[in-house]
Amino acid sequence: MADLLELTAPSATGVRATTRSKPGHLEIDLDVTSEAVPIIRTIVHAHLKLWGLAGVADDTRLAVSELLTNVLRHVAPDARTEAKSARLTVTRTPGALNVCVRDFEPALPKLSNQEADAEDGRGLHLVKALADDFGVSPVKGGKDVWATFLISDGATGRNQQEQEAP
Repeated sequence: MADLLELTAPSATGVRATTRSKPGHLEIDLDVTSEAVPIIRTIVHAHLKLWGLAGVADDTRLAVSELLTNVLRHVAPDARTEAKSARLTVTRTPGALNVCVRDFEPALPKLSNQEADAEDGRGLHLVKALADDFGVSPVKGGKDVWATFLISDGATGRNQQEQEAP
């Protein structure tokens, strides 16, 4: 799998993450940094390709990037470690792929009223537009921000199905 990811050594990047994976389920606990976001995006993309979900890989990768960037921008660092910690979970269920980012900031995100050409503040709008379902759920000590992408039994994503429609 290392050649699929083409990543530099973790010691060279300073990225801290613990990854647990089994077929159809990926869980990553990480300190969210600007260096970590592209690495995690690549790991998610590689897993989706291995699971035969290339049809939703691009939209999912973009959603993961936006959700982690929100943690980076809006979550206060832990007072003890000064890290912005999060847990990313990607789970394949019958007919869907669920992506969830749990952070430990209880404040819930709000969809902004940014213009379409604004440079900031459109991430959640983008995730909502890409996903078939999207939401925020308060949890003890934080929140889950999640997106669901529908997949068919043939493992194609919504975008691929739309392109094939007459």
